[in-house]
Amino acid sequence: MGEKKTWSPRNRILYVGLFIVPFLIAMALIYYSKGLGTLPIMNLEGKFVQLKYKNPPPYYTIPEFSLPTFTGDTIHFSHEDSTLYMITLFHKGNSKEWEKHVLYIGSKIIKRANNIKVISVFEDDPEMTKWKESPNEYVASISDKWYLAHASKKQFSEIKNNLKLSLNDSTNIYDYVLVDKEEHIRAYCPINDAKKARDIPKMFKLLNNQYVPRKLDIKQIKK
Repeated sequence: MGEKKTWSPRNRILYVGLFIVPFLIAMALIYYSKGLGTLPIMNLEGKFVQLKYKNPPPYYTIPEFSLPTFTGDTIHFSHEDSTLYMITLFHKGNSKEWEKHVLYIGSKIIKRANNIKVISVFEDDPEMTKWKESPNEYVASISDKWYLAHASKKQFSEIKNNLKLSLNDSTNIYDYVLVDKEEHIRAYCPINDAKKARDIPKMFKLLNNQYVPRKLDIKQIKK
């Protein structure tokens, strides 16, 4: 029988350093990366859960709606759009804050996330009596994908309920709602949370990256 091969302590350290440690690091990175690059998604129970790419369960979908805008047009939130949305609701009980939020959305969000549609819904003010001056010119100068809509009390309440929103006690404003291309709710953004508000454009970038093909289809290359 041949002699039994033994490893010196030095060889064992080299083996662990060259093979075992890199393998463990790689496995940890793979495990960790599964949670990166995505936002949570609202399930049918109204709770945010981790998005599943493979065999996903049904997620909550916002119903379609249409509203008149301050410019006399109609904005349609449609399931056929395949567009990223931010929806903001402003109740008339805090109308003094409306202009401030319009300026914030225009300067801090849309200019850094110009691939999204924004629907800002204002409660029960079709004649714009709550405004010191019309915001229409400012909105038009920022984006042609930003719509200021007005809703009756009934419409406003219905949309609020469909967005699963409650009034934020800290701000007395409804959180901004981030919506993906399948009309799923992906995040609520309270504007009193400076970091989260500042990260809204980054969050939309994550959502947009979600729709980049995860694998190149060989059949498409052959065509």
